[in-house]
Amino acid sequence: MSESEVRAIAAGDTYELRRALLRPHQRLNEMTWPADEHPDTLHAGAYRGERLVGIGTIHRQPMPGSAETEAWRIRGLAVEFGHRGYGLGAMLLGRLIEHATTGGGRMVWAHATAASFGFFEHHGFRRRGEPFELPESGPHYVVYAEIVR
Repeated sequence: MSESEVRAIAAGDTYELRRALLRPHQRLNEMTWPADEHPDTLHAGAYRGERLVGIGTIHRQPMPGSAETEAWRIRGLAVEFGHRGYGLGAMLLGRLIEHATTGGGRMVWAHATAASFGFFEHHGFRRRGEPFELPESGPHYVVYAEIVR
């Protein structure tokens, strides 16, 4: 395996992988999300050598149904198929949680696909509520983890 690292990237650097891995039914110009350019938002990229093969974004957003005011939402966490199984997803998740912790976060949460639920569970996330359907992307769960300091 070539050398791997995770580093901060620009929002625009996430768009091609967001589309390819998460939203192939949408156009590239539809890959922007409301909090992408907020100063507290972090976009992280996982690299193998010089190639961007994984992405993740985190920003401040309350979790629906939770009273926790210092919550951060993880979005668009994905690694290309041929690069999974090397710990890149865990590296990305760790960097995102580190950013939320530094920003005073006490909880992180996400909408996890049924296929990614096991990944989040392996990393200490719990499911909240019943599964729900998102158009074009199937069943999802709300998952969350408290940040331990």
